[in-house]
Amino acid sequence: MKSKIIKSFVGIILTTAIFTGCQSASTETVAEDAATENITESENNDSYYPVTAETYSVSSDGATWTPVSTTYEGGYERIVANNQGTATLLIRLGLSDKIVGVAAVFGPAPEDVADEFQALPVIAEGYASKEALLGAEPDFAVGRGDLFVDGDYGIGTVDELAGMGIASYITHVGENNANFESFLADIDNLGKIFNVEDKANELKNSYIEMTNGLKNDTRVAGKSMKMAEVSWIEDGMPVFGSAKAETLQNEAFAMIGLDNINGYCEGDQVSIETVIAENPEVIVLFDYEGGPNMDEMIQSLYDNEAISEISAIRNKKVFALDFNAIYGGSGDLYASMQELADLVYGE
Repeated sequence: MKSKIIKSFVGIILTTAIFTGCQSASTETVAEDAATENITESENNDSYYPVTAETYSVSSDGATWTPVSTTYEGGYERIVANNQGTATLLIRLGLSDKIVGVAAVFGPAPEDVADEFQALPVIAEGYASKEALLGAEPDFAVGRGDLFVDGDYGIGTVDELAGMGIASYITHVGENNANFESFLADIDNLGKIFNVEDKANELKNSYIEMTNGLKNDTRVAGKSMKMAEVSWIEDGMPVFGSAKAETLQNEAFAMIGLDNINGYCEGDQVSIETVIAENPEVIVLFDYEGGPNMDEMIQSLYDNEAISEISAIRNKKVFALDFNAIYGGSGDLYASMQELADLVYGE
């Protein structure tokens, strides 16, 4: 009996020793594989960089945009996006783990990035200051050019940031005469800068397919309906601000057969008299977090006798669009056009 117990005990020891030895060998193999992978990634980055991308430098007052060809050395691990739309685009490029700050958060994130966006540190709910940016200790800043300025809402100029060792990229969607190609250039450039070109190509192709779908929609074919934008309500009357500089957005509206009369305005506002004379068939407003209640705002337009004969008012074709989607530069502009087309023409 004692012999059997001893044999059993020895068997357990041998089995444990064999298992432990295998486990140790397996662990060593995993560690070696991980080390090899890290070395390979480092070697790939060393052979990939530097890269060059076309972007901008903006004067400290935001008045002058200068095209620049910038060389990027890579190794960026701490990105700050100065607006929500840019952060959304970075997430779609698979870069959420590198984002250490986002600013100008004016509403909920789109469903496809909601969980990842929720986890991002918000350095400012509104527009970030330079101090807020520096507090995140970034090595890269990216986003709207009008926010790369000095001032309470500016994160500092490209040159200032470079002097502090912070690389930057100003998106093309904010440039003069921006269009869909400007947006695609941003995807290409960010893919190149962060060495995620395969993901960038995949994302770019998805937007090309989306916009082709908009332009080839049989509901839209041959249509050109006048539309107008209400910027805000003042003393009970809608204010139709100029959209002449909003070439990216006006192009997107045109994809679904809408001709934005605000886009022809040379001054600051389109007069009520002009809007009545143009008689837009669709009116849009922009919804953002902390802004006016859209349902109440739309109802106030329907109840306004001064504009009651405008087709959009008479036929109740006033719609609220998400501000971030339209102006954020994330590509959600085109998804919003799909939704707006359904509202205007019916699904």
